[in-house]
Amino acid sequence: MKTFAQFVAVTFSLAINAVLIILVVYHSPEKIGNYKYLMIYFCLISMFYAAIDFTVQPYLHSYGSSFSMIMDLRGSVFQNFPYVAFLLTSSLAGCFGMSIYAISINFVYRFFAIQRANGTKNFSGYKLFLWLSIPIIAGMAWLSVGVFLMDYDEEFAEYLSESINKSYGLDWHNITLTGCMYFRSDGNGGWHWSVAGTTGAAVLTVIMNTAFFIIVYFGYRTKKMINCLTTTKGDTLFTQRLQKQLYNALVAQTLIPIIFLFFPIGILFSAPLFGFDLERWSYLVTFFYSFYPVVDPIPTIFFIDEYRIAFLNFFRRTLNRNQVTPVKSIDIVPELP
Repeated sequence: MKTFAQFVAVTFSLAINAVLIILVVYHSPEKIGNYKYLMIYFCLISMFYAAIDFTVQPYLHSYGSSFSMIMDLRGSVFQNFPYVAFLLTSSLAGCFGMSIYAISINFVYRFFAIQRANGTKNFSGYKLFLWLSIPIIAGMAWLSVGVFLMDYDEEFAEYLSESINKSYGLDWHNITLTGCMYFRSDGNGGWHWSVAGTTGAAVLTVIMNTAFFIIVYFGYRTKKMINCLTTTKGDTLFTQRLQKQLYNALVAQTLIPIIFLFFPIGILFSAPLFGFDLERWSYLVTFFYSFYPVVDPIPTIFFIDEYRIAFLNFFRRTLNRNQVTPVKSIDIVPELP
């Protein structure tokens, strides 16, 4: 059932993001400028995210003083290559970092695009590539933390053994994982603070909260400036409408990761530290994490008029093409002399 659900998720994610890329390439308003490249880039990140998610088919799990992302190796091509599986699992976690910084850059761009003094020059030429490198750097930083501070070890896997067997039917001998145990056994019946795991969790929290701060700060500044467009001379009605549509799409596209990523992952990180056991809710976190790439492009398609109209017109033409025109038959009876 889980494999089928993730197959549906990756199929829809690839399809919807491909549709958005086509709409951006062929139906973008001229005034949208280099923002279309950011949208295409964002779609490609989501597609990459979905593909790795389907490969890993993760279990995001919280138990006792730990949180983890687990990959089941049974029957997998990676069963004989556990370190490759571990790198894939850590890369999937890194996709979270890539996604939230891609959203952040979108908000920064929209803020500069509102500026009157050629604000988008900060996103032209080589500068655009510098901006595009930021999500990759964030993803690599997240991956590095997973590899060096939150890597797989047998003590961690054995600690989870009973819980993951009960919840998912997993065998701890046939898994790989990345995650954190805040407290570890000292071998004498006591517990000690795990410096490496806690440091890793702290670094990831800083990375996540920095992106969140950028989104809130530039989102607020952009909203204030958009409100002024209606009273500022020189802004055409088309410009006002387009800027508001782009901003509304971006806000909706931000609420989705807040609901699907920031909120559940933030709770997953912090709950074990404060002694809250969220084991029974782990399935829900896994669902949110895997379905995020599916729903993320939808607001852009439906909030921007040009994309929505082109998208709906395609289905109207398809339905009309497949519609059979009824033929009315008329019986002609000749008059008899």
